[in-house]
Amino acid sequence: MSKAPLVELEDSTKPSLKIAVEGCGHGSLDEIYKAVEASCDSRGWTMADIDFLLICVRNSLDLNCMSVPRKYRKLGDFHAYYSGEKRAPILTIVIGGNHEASNYFFELYHGGWLAPNIYYMGAANVLRYGPFRIAGLSGIFNRSDYHRPHHERLPYDRNDIRSIYHVRDYDVMKLLKIRQPVDIGVSHDWPRRVEWFGDYKKLFGERRHFFESAKENNLGSEPAEQLLNHLRPTYWFSGHMHVKYSATVKHASAAPVSKSNPSTSLSPGITNDTTQFLALDKPGPGRSFLELVEIKLCSDERNESTEQYLEKAPDNKFALSYDEEWLAITRYTADALTIQGSAARSKGQIWNAHTIEKNLHWVNENITAKGLLKIPDNFERHAPIYDPSDQGKYDEQPPEFPNSQTAYFCQLLGIPNKFSMGDDEGEGEEDDGIVFG
Repeated sequence: MSKAPLVELEDSTKPSLKIAVEGCGHGSLDEIYKAVEASCDSRGWTMADIDFLLICVRNSLDLNCMSVPRKYRKLGDFHAYYSGEKRAPILTIVIGGNHEASNYFFELYHGGWLAPNIYYMGAANVLRYGPFRIAGLSGIFNRSDYHRPHHERLPYDRNDIRSIYHVRDYDVMKLLKIRQPVDIGVSHDWPRRVEWFGDYKKLFGERRHFFESAKENNLGSEPAEQLLNHLRPTYWFSGHMHVKYSATVKHASAAPVSKSNPSTSLSPGITNDTTQFLALDKPGPGRSFLELVEIKLCSDERNESTEQYLEKAPDNKFALSYDEEWLAITRYTADALTIQGSAARSKGQIWNAHTIEKNLHWVNENITAKGLLKIPDNFERHAPIYDPSDQGKYDEQPPEFPNSQTAYFCQLLGIPNKFSMGDDEGEGEEDDGIVFG
């Protein structure tokens, strides 16, 4: 069987993508896909030209795990994609915000298929689409929960439902260990201070309350700002604020080195000095919630680290794959992941580059060399399919469903699966002197 052709990374023609970006899904997949098709028609494109859609619940019980007032809870149309009644017409990559069914996202903490052709990036992740690297951070920032572990387990109380989607320092610190260039960054809420790099006078004129937050340095996410300054991707996309806004962020030539957290200093491998930021609205009439974007690869360097990602499928599309560096970081930090208990972690973090390299070598030998970088098409339904004729009780929360995709990922990396059922599964010991905070 002959191998698929490789893309040649020539200096004059960097690979490019055509993607669709959407701000906040709000359970309106049908409307979003129709908007993508209409936008393609207006540009002279077809849906087949789109590499993927980037978006900045399964059944009725999941609604009780959403941080939305009961009178505003709506099942939307995702259940049709989960059940197999419908299939996403294009590869769709999703991060979490603050109005989704958090119980399902928790099952896929490390990332996984929410439905066929719809991939959730997990709490934090770096993925490969061919040679392109996509970094994502789910949730929104809340300072009171930032240094706490992911302690929420079903059944959720009122506080759990509001805290489960809050960004945690553990996930941010993993992204801050990235030392190689990233093409696309995605977060739900805006990176803090990004508003000052665009037409902020117009923004504040349309959203006067934004100015009150901005002048107090509270508009947007502090961790997302930290990641934007560290990763320096070519593009950064966000939602949450329900307004379209663009900005061009010019980065300083070097990031300041923090004595308490040296891993946040700029990596020599990250040289990009400009990030194009775009925030988009939620679906609805007259709202700017979708944009088609053409993206060039930020680096045209071809080496062993990119070679294994360059095969194309018969439809001339790249595959969605795990990222070697991210796998090494996840394996290195796995024992420091705490699921049970709500006590805040001690602050500070020890950077151990040698241990990351050791884990990268393990990934190369046990995953890359065995051809296991491509994300398998291993979606399985674990929760019951929504049945509109079922008149049962819908004021209860669902049970916890251990997800086979999470089990596969943990087995692939040789790390404990702390998201399976059981009171003792969430305990983990810190290793290699790592203290997150």
